[in-house]
Amino acid sequence: MSHEGARRLLAPQAPRAAGGSGPRGHEGPRAARRARLGAARGGRRRRRSGAREVHHALPHRRLAALSHDHRRARARAVSGLAGVYGLDGRPLDRALLRRMTEAVAHRGPDGEGIWSDGPIGLGHRSSRTTPESLGEKQPLLDESGTLCLVLDGRVDNRAELAAWLRAAGVHLRTDTDAELVLQSYALWVDGCAWRIVGDFAFAIWDRRRRRLFCARDPLGIRPFYYRDDGLTFIWGSELRQLLDTLPLGPEPNEGVVGEYLSSRLVDSHETLYRGILRLPPGHLLTVEEGRVRTTRYFDVDPRREIRYRSDDEYAEHFREIFREAVRCRLRSVTPVAVFLSGGLDSSSIVGVAARLARDGHVPEGGFEAYSLDFTQAEADERGWVDDVARMWKLPVRHVSADDAVPPSLAEQVADLRDFPDLPTTHPWGLLLAEARRRGARTALWGYGGDEWLTGDTAHCADLLRRLRLVALARRVQDDIRSLTSLGGPPVGLADPIRWSVMPLVPRPAKRLVRRFRRWDVPDWIAPDFARRVGLQERLAPDVPTPRFPTFAQRAIHRQLQSGWSAAEYEMVDRFETRRSMESRFPFNDRRLIEFALALPEAQRWRGTETKFILRQAAGDLLPSSMAHRKTKGDFTYLFAASLEREGADETFARLRLEADGFVRGDRVREMYRRFRGGDLGCLGILWMILATEWWYRTMFPASRVARADGETR
Repeated sequence: MSHEGARRLLAPQAPRAAGGSGPRGHEGPRAARRARLGAARGGRRRRRSGAREVHHALPHRRLAALSHDHRRARARAVSGLAGVYGLDGRPLDRALLRRMTEAVAHRGPDGEGIWSDGPIGLGHRSSRTTPESLGEKQPLLDESGTLCLVLDGRVDNRAELAAWLRAAGVHLRTDTDAELVLQSYALWVDGCAWRIVGDFAFAIWDRRRRRLFCARDPLGIRPFYYRDDGLTFIWGSELRQLLDTLPLGPEPNEGVVGEYLSSRLVDSHETLYRGILRLPPGHLLTVEEGRVRTTRYFDVDPRREIRYRSDDEYAEHFREIFREAVRCRLRSVTPVAVFLSGGLDSSSIVGVAARLARDGHVPEGGFEAYSLDFTQAEADERGWVDDVARMWKLPVRHVSADDAVPPSLAEQVADLRDFPDLPTTHPWGLLLAEARRRGARTALWGYGGDEWLTGDTAHCADLLRRLRLVALARRVQDDIRSLTSLGGPPVGLADPIRWSVMPLVPRPAKRLVRRFRRWDVPDWIAPDFARRVGLQERLAPDVPTPRFPTFAQRAIHRQLQSGWSAAEYEMVDRFETRRSMESRFPFNDRRLIEFALALPEAQRWRGTETKFILRQAAGDLLPSSMAHRKTKGDFTYLFAASLEREGADETFARLRLEADGFVRGDRVREMYRRFRGGDLGCLGILWMILATEWWYRTMFPASRVARADGETR
C-alpha cells in the first residue's frame, strides 16, 4: 500500500492527500486504505479458467527463456552497515564494532569486512545482487588510503555518473557501485549525494579532513540509524544494533509514542527510543571536530515546469523515464521477481519489463511474475492479473494469501525490538519466500505510483484561488465520484469545503488558531501526557514547503517529508531482509518523482480518472480492462482479523498505556465498542493503539513509575 494509503486507514481524520482516495490494491506490504469491510465496491470476481490457463500458457520465446529456475545463483539480500567513532580520540573498541557487524549478518551473508583507523572503525556485511557486485569488497579504500567507504545500496545512473567522473579526469579502478560512490565523494565531497540516483545509505571516513560523511537516499529506502552520547558516535543499518549499545538499556521516546498513539507519524528524525535517531531521507550527516550536523541535500525544484502541447507528448516523455526506471532495476545476477497485484502500477511495471524482455534489453537473469491470491471477495484481483498475463503470454506463479500465519504482535516485538509489522505485510512474506525458493533475490513492486501520480484534492483550492467557480463545482463532483468508486470513508459535505478552503488559510492564521484550540491532539490521548511531550506542536509542526505554484504540488511534495514514509520503508526493509530479498521500486526513481512534480495537475487527475499520464503512457502495455480500471482491492479485513486474533477485548480492558498515563482508556474502549457495532472508521486507529500497547508491554515490562524510580536510584 502507499504511504498515504496507510495514513488514510490509520489516521482517517487527516486530510485527503495524494493517493488518499481509496485502497491501493495489494501493491505490497503496506496498510490498506479503506475503513470499511464487507462486499467489494465495484470489485471483480475471479474468472476461474483464467489463472490456470495463464500459468500454463506458452509464453513468447524470449520470456520463456527468462523464466527458468536459477536456484544456484550466489546473490543475497541488501547489505549491512556498522560503525563506531570515538569523538574524544580514544582507540576504537573493536569488540563493539565486531558485535554490531555480526548483528546484521542476515543482511549480507556473502562476506564480512572490518576496517579501523585510530578512533574510528567501519563494518560491512556484503550482499551481491548485481553483476558488478560479485567482485566487490568492502570496506573500500581509495588509492591513497585516505578515504574508506561502506555502502548499502545500488546506483541506478551508473553510465551518467561514470561519464561525469571520467570527464573530470577520474580513473575508475572497477565498475562497481561502491567505486562510483567513493570516487564521487573524492571529486565532489558533500555534493556527491545529489548526483547519485538509486537506493543507498553509506558512510565515508575522510582521513585527511578528519571527518565522517554519511548520506541516505531521498526516500529512505535504505535505513541508517545513529546514536551520539557526546563521547562516541555509533551508526548502523538496524535499530537492534544500537539498542545493544545503550549502557542502561532502552527508554521510550514518549513524544514519538504519542505520534504512534495518535496515528500521525510526523517526525522523520526521531525513533521510538530515546537517544536513537535516524538520518532522515534525503539528508547528509557529518561528524567533524566532535560536532554532528545533518543537512538536507535533496529537494525538488519548485520552479521547474514541464509543459507540452498535447497529451501524447507528456506520455512520451513519461514513457522514456519510466522505461529507464524499470530497466535499471532489472540489473541482477538472479532472475528478478516482479510482483503483479492486478493494480495499475504493478501491471504497468510488468508491461514495461515484458516489452524490454521481448526487445532483448533485459539482463541474462530475466524476470518472473508472481501474484498473491486472496479469497476475500473485496481483495480478489485475480481477474486483472489474468488479463495482464494473457496479454503478454506470461507465466505467473500464484501463492495463496490464506496460507499466511502471522506471529503475534508480542512475538514480533520481541524478535524485532521495534514496532510490529502492519497486518497487510504478512501475506507478502509467502510471495517473497516463493521467489527466494526459486532463486530470486530481488523484487520489483508498485510502490510510489499513488504518491507521485494520483494527484491531490488540493487542486480544488487552486481553482478557488483563481475564482474559477464553475470549474470548481465540476471538479468537486468528479472528485467525489472518483473517491466513491475507489472506496474509502464516505465523502461528506465538509470534505469539499476542506479541500477548497483550508489550503488558502495563511500559515500565521493557522498558528494563531492552534494556540487557542488544541484540535490536533485526539481525545483518546491523556491531556497531561500530551502537554508533557508537546504533542500538539509535534502533530502540527510549522514546516516550510517549497513555493510550488499550486497547492496540489505542495501537498504531493509533503510525501518527501512524511514521517509515515520514513517509518514504512524501514518496515519494508526489515521485512524483506529477514527473507533475504531486496525490493526495488521503479515509481520511486528520483527522476520520475522530479518529473511528476513538474507536471500540470491535469496530467495526474483528469475528470474522474486518476494517474492520467500513466494510463496514457502505458496504454499499449496494458489490457483494456486494466487501462480503464477505476477500482482498487480492499485489504482492511486483515486489520480487523488482527484485532480479533490478538484478543483486543481483553487488551483494551487492561491497557498498560492507560495505567502509565498515555491514553484515556475509557475513550479507547468506547471507540472499540463503536467498531464492534459496525463503525469501521476507527479500525486503523484501534490497530495502531493495540500495536503500540504490545510494543510498550514487551519492551518495557516495568511500569513508568518503576522505571523512574530505577533512574533516580
